[in-house]
Amino acid sequence: MKNSAVIPTSRKIRGSLDISMGVLIIAAYIDLISGQLAEGTFTPATHFAYLTNQTSYSNIVVLIAGGLLAWSRAVDTVLYATVRANFTVYAVVVGLVYNWLLREPDHFDFHNEVTHVAIPIYLLADWVIRARRPRIGWNTVWIGASYPLAWALITLVRGQFVDWYPYFFLDPTGSLGWGGVIAYIVGITGIFLAGIAGAVAINHAHQRN
Repeated sequence: MKNSAVIPTSRKIRGSLDISMGVLIIAAYIDLISGQLAEGTFTPATHFAYLTNQTSYSNIVVLIAGGLLAWSRAVDTVLYATVRANFTVYAVVVGLVYNWLLREPDHFDFHNEVTHVAIPIYLLADWVIRARRPRIGWNTVWIGASYPLAWALITLVRGQFVDWYPYFFLDPTGSLGWGGVIAYIVGITGIFLAGIAGAVAINHAHQRN
């Protein structure tokens, strides 16, 4: 690996941290699913419908890929930096929404703390601190916002057939009604847009320093 000689040690350390955090998410899901299997409560159709789970499984790939890139290249690719920016914001928004709207008094298990606290904090801190990334475009905002918006719309359509919604704020049959659900979708989409725009702005600020 001839190229590894020019890779800073600090980048390799951060790459190792990325891989470690990816493995931590895997451990969190092993803990969660093994417990649910033992209780007979694991339902794949609902498990994979949660945005937390979709983005967390994706973050396993994002983090481990980032670690491998850090050990094999001196600088991330533009594509990877774009993906990383979006999934950083997904993790942070999911963590904020969970802790603000969804956390119950007894929801302090290993899985929840990893996916809703540790990973969002790690990804956000890493994005703010790590400056050696290529410049990403403002189209990152629209690329990034399209996924959670598409997920919400698919969830609403699916819910009409299975009569189940992963979160109360997406349930038009509940007290919120369609008006409340639409208001939540608009509000949370706005948070995603603002968050991704902030990630791009931080990236551009790093280029000027």
